[in-house]
Amino acid sequence: MTRSTLAFCTAALALAAQAALAQNTPDGRWHGGLSVSGALASGNSSSRTLAANADASRATTEDKLSLYGLANYGRNKTNGVDTTTADLLRLGGRYDFNLGPQWFSFGGVEGETDKAGGVRDRYNFNGGLGYHLLKDDITSWDVFSGVGYTATHLTDGSNANGAQVLLGEESSHKASETTTLKQRFVYYPGGSDLGNRATFDASLATTISGAWTLNAGLASRYASRVPVGTKKTDNLLTVGFGYKF
Repeated sequence: MTRSTLAFCTAALALAAQAALAQNTPDGRWHGGLSVSGALASGNSSSRTLAANADASRATTEDKLSLYGLANYGRNKTNGVDTTTADLLRLGGRYDFNLGPQWFSFGGVEGETDKAGGVRDRYNFNGGLGYHLLKDDITSWDVFSGVGYTATHLTDGSNANGAQVLLGEESSHKASETTTLKQRFVYYPGGSDLGNRATFDASLATTISGAWTLNAGLASRYASRVPVGTKKTDNLLTVGFGYKF
């Protein structure tokens, strides 16, 4: 397993749990959750990983505010050589305002650092419009687009700043009283400096006891501009546990 793959495994596991925690109930109250996971191994090689994320949202019939945070850390030691396999911290938020039954506007901000993945730091501010294609008690499906400003500093010393468009869609389907399926795809076309980025996340969450859930997640990340020696695409299928409130 490569360094970037192991780092992505840890992040995807936390994100799979996070997808099940966010609540869209328009009752004006905060809903969300916290998830912590880790692993420790010893023997011919030793490793330790830790992942934690927090997610909260407050929705009304007029608007919604979502906040999230994600942290991942991992180290591996083989033949006396220590290697950082995960070093990720991501914080962000998004505000949605309903313009009518179907249309909504949004504004968001996100900051992250992922040195093991080649990103020293990245900041993104964006805003745009969205449309509810479907919205009922069982299924919701939105499409959205907008524009923002991205500033990226990679670990090889190169920088990229500028405007960047985003195009995306996301849906949630309640398969049963205890099972929910969610997916989200976002594409960020950029110029020669910023490059193109795309993200896809899907999760299947099933309540197993009280507020505890069992989650299966599929995550994929693509970036056309990465430091030399870092792969452009990471894909992972994961299973994990979460707790919601």
